[in-house]
Amino acid sequence: MKKISLRRIHKYSGLISVLVLLILSITGVLLNHKNWDFLYSIEIPNKVLPKSLENSNKRLIQSYTVFKDNILVASKEGIFIKEKNTSFFQKPFSIQTLSLRHDKKNNILYAATSNGIYISKDGKVWTQKYLANEYINAIALYGNMILASIDKRELILLDTKGNIINKVEVNIPEELLKEDITLARFVRDLHYGRGLFDGDISLFINDFTTLWLIFLCITGFLIWVYIKKIKEVNANKKLKTVLKLHINSLFLFALIPLILLLITGIFLDHGKFFRPFLKNTIVSNDYLPPVYKTLRADIWSVDLYEDGIRIGNRYGIYQSTDMKNWKLENKGFTYVLKRIDEKLFVSGMGSDNRILENSKYQIAKNTPHMYKDVNIINEEIVYFSARKTNVSLPLSNKSTLYSIMLSLHDGKFFSTWWVFVNDIASVLLLVLLVTGTIRWYKKKKVNFKRRIN
Repeated sequence: MKKISLRRIHKYSGLISVLVLLILSITGVLLNHKNWDFLYSIEIPNKVLPKSLENSNKRLIQSYTVFKDNILVASKEGIFIKEKNTSFFQKPFSIQTLSLRHDKKNNILYAATSNGIYISKDGKVWTQKYLANEYINAIALYGNMILASIDKRELILLDTKGNIINKVEVNIPEELLKEDITLARFVRDLHYGRGLFDGDISLFINDFTTLWLIFLCITGFLIWVYIKKIKEVNANKKLKTVLKLHINSLFLFALIPLILLLITGIFLDHGKFFRPFLKNTIVSNDYLPPVYKTLRADIWSVDLYEDGIRIGNRYGIYQSTDMKNWKLENKGFTYVLKRIDEKLFVSGMGSDNRILENSKYQIAKNTPHMYKDVNIINEEIVYFSARKTNVSLPLSNKSTLYSIMLSLHDGKFFSTWWVFVNDIASVLLLVLLVTGTIRWYKKKKVNFKRRIN
C-alpha cells in the first residue's frame, strides 16, 4: 500500500481549495473596508449576475423618511427621492450616506455622509455644510447644535454656524466596561476585524492575514505548475525565489489569525444551527481581548438632548454632560439612536430594541430586529428595516460591487448550498496550515543540522 505523504496531502488540499480560498480572501479584504466609496459607486448589471442579487442593494439602505410629502431613502449608494404623486425614485445625490436627520424647527434635512455633513431644504439639492472629507457615521440634532461621530472614533459638537464647540476621543473608564458578552457577539467581532485591539489594529491583522493567504494561494499554485523546472539544478532564480517566499517564516504570524477567521467563518455561515450554543455561551470580561477594556473606536450611534450627550456602542448606552465623564445608562449593543420629540428610540444589534421616555428605558416589543430608522408617518410610529418591509423602495437593475462581494463571501452568489463548499475549503485550509507548518518545521530542522555539522 502506497504511503500518503504530507507533501501529497498538502498539494491536493491546496489544489482542491485554492479557487474558493482566493474568493474568500479577496472579498474578505474588500469587506473589511466598508467605508471605501468605490465599493458602492461601481455597479454591475443584474442581467449578467445570478438572480440572488436582484434586490441585494436593499441591504445598503440606512434611512427612510417622509419629508414635505416626499419619500427620501438614504443609502450607501446615495440619496433617492420619490416626489408626491410620482411612482419612481430619482437619485439627486450619489455620495455614501449613513443617516438622515430632520431639523423640524427650520425644516431642513441633514445627511451624514462619507464626505462630511450635507443639508437640503427640499431633499433634491444637497449642499456640503460641515466637516468636509470626514467620514460621519452618525449625527444628532438639538436646538442649534449638531453632534457628529467621525468614523466611530471621535465626537464633535458644533453649532449650525459651523463653530466647533468640542472635539474629543471618548475615554470610558475601564470599570464601566466590565461587561460579559455572548460568544455570538465575540465570534462576530473577531471575524469582522474589531475583536482584538482598538482602532485599526484588529483590521490590520485581518488584512495582513487575508493578503498573506492570497499570496500563499498564488505562489502555491505557481509551484505546482512549475515544480519540475524548480527541481532542476539550473532552475530559473525567479522560480526558486517563489518557492522560498512560499515557505517563508512570516506565515507563522498569520497562522493563529487564519485559524480564528476560518473557525468564526464556519460559525457565521451556519448561524441558525449554532445560534443556541453561541447565544447561551457567555464569555467573561476577564478573558476578553484589550479592545473590550477601552472601546475607543466603537461609537455606533449618538444622541443630543437637553440632559446631555449619549453614545451607543457594543456594550450599551453611555451618557455624559461634558463629553469627558461617562456613565453606563442602559445595557445592550446599541446600533441606532434616534430621537423623536421627547422619545429616544434605540435599535439593538443582538439585543432588545428599547425606548427612553420620562427617564426610563422600556423594551420596544414587536419591532424589527436591528431596524435602520424610525419615523412618525400619519401620526403612527413606523420602523424601517430593509430586510423586511412593505414600503416603496428604489428599484435598480444593477448591483454594487459591495453587494457582489458580500454575496460571494457568504456563498449566496452561487447557490444556498455553496456555503458547504466554503466549509470544505475552510477545513482544507486547516489541513494546509497543519501540513505546511510540519513541513516547514522539518525543513528548518534539516537546515539547522547542516549548519552545525
